[in-house]
Amino acid sequence: MNTFEINGKRYNAPKFNYNAICALEEAGVPVQDMKKKPAATARAYFSLCFDGDKDQAGAEIEAHMIAGGSLESLMTAMAKEIDESDFFRAINKSTATTQTAKRKTAKVEEN
Repeated sequence: MNTFEINGKRYNAPKFNYNAICALEEAGVPVQDMKKKPAATARAYFSLCFDGDKDQAGAEIEAHMIAGGSLESLMTAMAKEIDESDFFRAINKSTATTQTAKRKTAKVEEN
């Protein structure tokens, strides 16, 4: 299990499963926007760590950063969980397959 530290407290990084993806979407971060919204993604993901809301997570992150901390360990733990997630791999594979099929269809229609 991947862990990280915020404000001197160690947290377990939650798995990226279907429920985590839904929780991130409910917090305003759809999967396709995760790279476009790194701060919102980190806040929403951190809120999953202690079953809090995004405002609580934001306040903790802010206090951590004001005290001289960084989000590197959180972001690293989150990235590892994404890499290790069977569900996330399945989503990426499905998306890649769909995109390949669309390209083939477009190429056939051009001819």
